[in-house]
Amino acid sequence: MSPRVLVVEDHSDTRNVLELLLKRCGCQTVAAKNVNTARTRLSEMKFDILISDLNLPDGDGIDLVREAKQHQSLKAIAVTARTSAEERESGLRAGFDVYLTKPIDFNELRCALGIAEGRVKH
Repeated sequence: MSPRVLVVEDHSDTRNVLELLLKRCGCQTVAAKNVNTARTRLSEMKFDILISDLNLPDGDGIDLVREAKQHQSLKAIAVTARTSAEERESGLRAGFDVYLTKPIDFNELRCALGIAEGRVKH
């Protein structure tokens, strides 16, 4: 069965590219452009993976991942421009399983999906 992935990204071009890459990897995708829409999607269906930007117009991806993991058993991948070691550690402590920085490399994303799906040891 194809993993169901919620992509939360406010920049439409980045969101569209992520969805395209994920579909190429065999994922079913649902997109959200902000935290409110993501919360609605999370309440409507179950996801295997959450991919979220950290800087969103109506909230923070870190808060979103904490909330999502309280209600669903899913893996989370941060996709962000925040590059400092402290921000990375903060994201991982908050519940992200993988922390990717923009611009996203397709091979890194594929590897991250493998980690998130449990096929590759983290």
